[in-house]
Amino acid sequence: MKNTLEKRIILFAFAILLLTIAANSGMDIVGFRRDYVQALILRSQSLGLSLKTNIEKVIGLGLDVREITGLTERCAELVQSSPEIAYCVITDSEGKVLFYNDVSFSKLRFDIIKKALTTRLDQSIHLIGDEKEYYDTVTPVRASDGKQVALIHIGFSDDVIAQKVNRIILRSLIVLAVFFLISFSLVVIFVKKSIVQPISALLNGVKKVSEGDFEQRIKSLPVYEFDELAKNVNLMSEALKNREEEIRRNYQELENIHNDLHSSYLKLETLSLDLEKSEELYKSLLEDASDAIVVIDENEIVKMVNKMAEEFFDLGSDKIVGLSLNRMLAHIGTLNAPVVYSFFQQAGKGKQVAEEIRFLRSGGVEVVGLIHANMVTIGSEKLIQAIIRDVTREREILFNLEKSAADLARLNKMKDSFLGIASHELKTPLTVIMGYAELILSDLPDKVDKNILEMVQNIANAAARLDGIVKDMVDISMIDEKRLQLRLDEVNVNQLVMDSVNELRFFVSMRKQQIDVELDEAIPVIKGDRVRLMQLLSNVIGNSIKFTPDAGKITISTRSKYLLRSKQHPTSEPIPQVVNIGKDQHLYVEITVADTGIGIDLDDQLRIFDKFYEVGNIEEHSSGKVAFKSRGAGLGLSIAKGIVEMHGGEVWVESPGYNPEQLPGSTFHIVLPLNPVTGDGTIDYLNLLK
Repeated sequence: MKNTLEKRIILFAFAILLLTIAANSGMDIVGFRRDYVQALILRSQSLGLSLKTNIEKVIGLGLDVREITGLTERCAELVQSSPEIAYCVITDSEGKVLFYNDVSFSKLRFDIIKKALTTRLDQSIHLIGDEKEYYDTVTPVRASDGKQVALIHIGFSDDVIAQKVNRIILRSLIVLAVFFLISFSLVVIFVKKSIVQPISALLNGVKKVSEGDFEQRIKSLPVYEFDELAKNVNLMSEALKNREEEIRRNYQELENIHNDLHSSYLKLETLSLDLEKSEELYKSLLEDASDAIVVIDENEIVKMVNKMAEEFFDLGSDKIVGLSLNRMLAHIGTLNAPVVYSFFQQAGKGKQVAEEIRFLRSGGVEVVGLIHANMVTIGSEKLIQAIIRDVTREREILFNLEKSAADLARLNKMKDSFLGIASHELKTPLTVIMGYAELILSDLPDKVDKNILEMVQNIANAAARLDGIVKDMVDISMIDEKRLQLRLDEVNVNQLVMDSVNELRFFVSMRKQQIDVELDEAIPVIKGDRVRLMQLLSNVIGNSIKFTPDAGKITISTRSKYLLRSKQHPTSEPIPQVVNIGKDQHLYVEITVADTGIGIDLDDQLRIFDKFYEVGNIEEHSSGKVAFKSRGAGLGLSIAKGIVEMHGGEVWVESPGYNPEQLPGSTFHIVLPLNPVTGDGTIDYLNLLK
């Protein structure tokens, strides 16, 4: 037994130590490699930005990048200052190599990318090279007009990372071996001294006692539990010795001894019954061992508490057991003692009840516990078993969540209020800027320097774009506050689509895109606000143009369809709401805008119509020279959704997902009812129910 137990413990310790240390070392190596690559990438980008700043300063003086001298030496200095950096190459915007730190990198192919990586800051890094792989960072150099004139390539070899990681692996293996041997040796020593040797001493002592050597005494053992067992064995040996002497002395009084044995048998039965009761109580306590348990008898005296109760009340069982219920509640400082006392009285009547107990620990910390109590009958004795679960942390979390929800609601209201105020306050200075810019461009073009005239034109363009954003902010504010009024008229949806396409035809031609229109001539005329519906279509189609690559295709189609809608009662609000009629099919007009763009991620499809939510990266698919627009304020689709819902319709998007390489595309669906509202701006329920 000794050898088997020792071997099992040592083997188990060996396996646990080896797995733990090996796993920790492996995770450290993986994390080090990742952090080292990130550090080299940041260093490369920092060097590229430093060199870019110097070059752009020179270009700003009117020199061409090819005419700048000293760039080859500057590249060499950058590489020499950072031993991990392999090369510094400057190319023109078409990829032709202009300067380099070493002639061996003059023919390096930067356009052949083996793998595209993304840093923690969402920056793209390329893995290039044929025989030898390099991590390549690219920093664009732009002229003062924003045009890209050169690219700075700074990269480092994958071999540098491998060498660094190999050294770390070797060092980790050495440390693993040393610490493993030390830890395993300590475990073996501990097992031998604290487990195996005490068990051997106990076995030898018990064996001699079983052979009749009642003089045998086991020496004190270093482990408390084994020492207590040794003391009990010694007491047993002493008792056996005394019993043997007594038997010898009273051999002639065998009858009396027999009676004593009979009496001892009866006592043993009583002890057995008590033991069964204790076992039932013990099993009951084990059922919820993770919670505090308090057992009280019919006289309201605390009979037992478990270890979790000691931790919960921050008191030892010797200070709780034996106290009355009232004294116990007072001793732990219960804040709601009358309620808890009444709770235990109800539990004593057989009721299944639950209540909270609140008290102060040392230091003034308030603790909250949830009590569940029930009546337990053991033999003829009735006990109240109370299980207390610590819910202090839960109450704090609930309070914080409620507070956070209230703060978020207040912030959202403040944001909407700010949006309305800011949009209106921006209109007046913006009108002045646009007016003076238009005055200079139209009336004073010959009296102003051409460079200044170009800057004024840029101011006018920026002001026009800002004016569009302000108008969007005003629209979304009016939609949120339900102040936007519709001017209803009969609208030909097909003509509306053609007008929207013609309005955006210039931008489509600039992007060399193709727009196909598939119109169903049989669809009926609908009632709606033509201006707002034009704004709706312009936002949706413009979104497709923006996120579709150059030479892509956009398909716009119309059709009529029947939809089932659940019944919705009229509302007193002045803004028309979506009208859904239950169990009946009603005719709707559907407009679909499908593109061959970069697609939309499934998670983004749920939030794309939220305010200020912008999806995708326009620069990934624009040519750079004929980009449709810069990133907007993220209000277009939110406004489109508000306009659709005001007409009693719905809008949603479908896309397989985001993939700028395979271009899965997206399809926007716009569904409009034939006659959602009457002329006075209220919902025409009677018409729809016919």
